Amino acid sequence: MNNIKTINGTDFAKILFLAKDLIFNTKDQINQLNVFPVPDGDTGTNMYLTLESALKNLNTIKDQNINSVSKKIAKNAVLGGRGNSGVILAQILYGLSKGFDKLNKCDVKEFGNSLMSAVDASYESVSNPVEGTMLTIIKSFSESWNNARSNNDSFNDVLPLVCDHAGKVLKDTPNMLEVLKQADVVDAGGQGLLIIFEAMKSYMSGDKPDIDQIMNKPGQSTEGLNIKEFVQEHAEDEWGYCVQLVINNADASREEIEIAVNENGGSTVITGIEEYIKIHTHSEDPGKILSTCIQFGELMEINIENMDKQFEEFANDSEIELNENQKCSIIAISNGNGFNNLFINLGVDKIVKCEKTLNPSVSEILEAIDHCKTNDVIVLPNDKNAIMASDLAAQESAKNVSIINTKSIPEGLASMMSYNNELDIDTNISNLENYTIDMNFGSISRASRAGIMNNTKYKEGEYIVVIKDKILFAESTLIESISKTISHMNPDSESLITLYWGDHNKQQINEIESKLIQQFNFIDLEFQYGGQSNIEAWVVIE
Repeated sequence: MNNIKTINGTDFAKILFLAKDLIFNTKDQINQLNVFPVPDGDTGTNMYLTLESALKNLNTIKDQNINSVSKKIAKNAVLGGRGNSGVILAQILYGLSKGFDKLNKCDVKEFGNSLMSAVDASYESVSNPVEGTMLTIIKSFSESWNNARSNNDSFNDVLPLVCDHAGKVLKDTPNMLEVLKQADVVDAGGQGLLIIFEAMKSYMSGDKPDIDQIMNKPGQSTEGLNIKEFVQEHAEDEWGYCVQLVINNADASREEIEIAVNENGGSTVITGIEEYIKIHTHSEDPGKILSTCIQFGELMEINIENMDKQFEEFANDSEIELNENQKCSIIAISNGNGFNNLFINLGVDKIVKCEKTLNPSVSEILEAIDHCKTNDVIVLPNDKNAIMASDLAAQESAKNVSIINTKSIPEGLASMMSYNNELDIDTNISNLENYTIDMNFGSISRASRAGIMNNTKYKEGEYIVVIKDKILFAESTLIESISKTISHMNPDSESLITLYWGDHNKQQINEIESKLIQQFNFIDLEFQYGGQSNIEAWVVIE
């Protein structure tokens, strides 16, 4: 084993290049752990992009001065930091560079001092520091390092001790932060940070890092995640926008800017280096954040991301892994975050998401088929308009693909009650095709223009009720259309009525729920968030 007692600027850059590669290879696993502060599944990606920015134009670095190299890296990271985790990582790199000030090279003791500087910088950057996050992990590194250095003067001796200790702290993060415990995961940013230090350990030893071994260390395994249940519980939450920008030559202090930003933001992280101040915050109104910040100086590197959309994608990617007894896979075409999560919870392997109508392309369905882990695949179109595209995709695929002609999302959900991926495809097809025996349902949509169909006249803006592909009536209010739909279905005391409501009527749903419970107090009523954009509400009777 090598016995490295000092590192220079070239070493520091090479460590981070190795870390960047490790983060890239594990970013999907890190993303799966991302539930705090927003479950948007991008922590690994953001840490990778931040490191990529930090190392910009350093591929052929010849400067061996750790002071100057670390300052270049820190400046690049602050300007290019992505997301909450990336901006905090940038601040850690900035803190390290402050600790390296005036140093040509760095020994174990000096690196320990730099770690303390990184801890201070990272905690100062966060408006409301929370333990159980990557802040806790960088603090554990610092404390463990400075304990270990008292008896060791070699990086090779210190790093294994520090990484093992930090792994144990990471494993304990669910006990520090309730949201991690709910999702049954360790902190994503902390895991990414631990991987960076594992890269440093590999660099010192000269051994090629073993990704599988690293990801299975204590506190780093993603086995047994409870993500699906977690995202379903939070399906109705609204996350707003992630706003990131840089203020050049600000005419106010970081503290003043932080106070102003927090009037319309949250989860705020503010970093600064030289003439630049980097802002990261979450807000329902990104325009107010930009208007606030432009008062302080020139705005640069503006980036705004819709976290509701990121959450939806994260939820849909939290899929069931293939078990050793699985014989076939199933795909559902769906519209709405709530429905997507319901399908996943029922055992669907892949979701083909449709934004407005259930009209996916053949290529989108083919891509979902290709990503299924079995050769036998079943597709639920869940709309008559998606059946043809599903058939064409089945013909184009090299896999054994069967289509169940579900013509609505309620039909698709009902069919999933009889699905078992441990049964062969023929048995599942037979079970799925008998799904609607005791089920009736109606859809309520809003007319975009006046018209007449099935001898029923309707005006623009009225709520049209469709049962069994026929328009039966139209009402001026959503509550009246739902009430009349339920009455038309003639439920009795043994019936179960489920209302799946969409994205456009969140504010109305509490009032509607209260009125329906009063009117139909003799039957069981359930209210589920579907999140669909094409239908105001689905009413299902079983």
